[in-house]
Amino acid sequence: MIKILTAISIIVVFSVLLVLKRALSILQEKQYHQAVEHHFFMEVLDKIFNHFLIWTLWKKIFTKTFVILSIMIASLFLYVRFELPIVPKVPNVVINHSDTVLLKRGAYLVENVATCTDCHSPRDVHFYSWPLVDEQKGAGGEFLSKSKGFDFPGESFTPNITPTNLGNWTDGEVYRLLTTGIRKDGSTVYHAMPFMAFSRADPNDIKAIIAYIRTLKPQPKNPASVTKVDYLTTLYNRAISREPSPVYLKDLKTKIDSGRYLVNMAGCNDCHSPKKFGDVFDKEKLLSGGIEFPMPTGGYTHSANLTPDESGLGPWSEEAFVAKFKSYNDAEMIQKIEPGMYSSLMPWYAFRKMTDRDLKSIYAYLRTIKPIYNPVVKFTKQSTKGKVDPE
Repeated sequence: MIKILTAISIIVVFSVLLVLKRALSILQEKQYHQAVEHHFFMEVLDKIFNHFLIWTLWKKIFTKTFVILSIMIASLFLYVRFELPIVPKVPNVVINHSDTVLLKRGAYLVENVATCTDCHSPRDVHFYSWPLVDEQKGAGGEFLSKSKGFDFPGESFTPNITPTNLGNWTDGEVYRLLTTGIRKDGSTVYHAMPFMAFSRADPNDIKAIIAYIRTLKPQPKNPASVTKVDYLTTLYNRAISREPSPVYLKDLKTKIDSGRYLVNMAGCNDCHSPKKFGDVFDKEKLLSGGIEFPMPTGGYTHSANLTPDESGLGPWSEEAFVAKFKSYNDAEMIQKIEPGMYSSLMPWYAFRKMTDRDLKSIYAYLRTIKPIYNPVVKFTKQSTKGKVDPE
């Protein structure tokens, strides 16, 4: 859509410039009043500026405004393109890699909350919920790219996060990457890697994640492919704030506080919150679901409405909410998906091992958010994008 609008804008600008060029050439050849008689565009300008406005004044204003705006736009572009982001220094991070408590916390976050390994590992799309391929854990893989029909501004492939790739990174460099999206070489990562969420995490949780991924089995470094993001999106990505604003676990006083923290860490908004434009979440529709995802085995799944509206989690009790996650501990739920069958990319097999306490906290928080009416059909054979349900 952005590309189409950009193309239309360019065509309109060039058309206007051509008309102006023709009008000015007539002005050079004839007196002004003769020009009015010979050119429709000049006649229109004459009626506007000589009958309603003062032409000489507005000509100066228009020219100066055009020049000033052009300079401002060009300066903004150059600033964003070549000066942003402001790369923060590598923090002095000290991690005790033999701390068993830290490693246990890291394993829980990486495998069951932040689900880093789900994004950074090949996943078997022929089984329900796309379980990751354990023997290739952390090896990286294909992300939800435009070529597969996902609403993604380009082609994205997650990198290898095992010691094979991160072995020559310091803990501080990995910490900076996770919380600011800045790589070892100072370049930026696309914000599908949830550094904005991790920037609001407890620093000890980030250290725990780093400690645990250092223990992953080394995987071959060969990437699935190279990430290529649309140009306008790269500019937007450069303009994102890189200033961490950590939330500390000791400050989480209630179940609702803890639930808010966990929803952020788990990236629930990424799949359950509609976007207003580009990659900006619509704050008026947070977690109301309905986002469409094409399934490799056929059909389209739609994310659930997590708000406490009757069309969402309204009828769900705490017990039912927790039981839904725990039901995936049953081996029978890991079923092979035949073409055209209902499937989902929701990482149930990761989230099923979240503690009851954390799941109850998430439920408590979701009960406090704005209720939004949005009945969601979980699975359709055909795409529903652009279709409006009758009232």
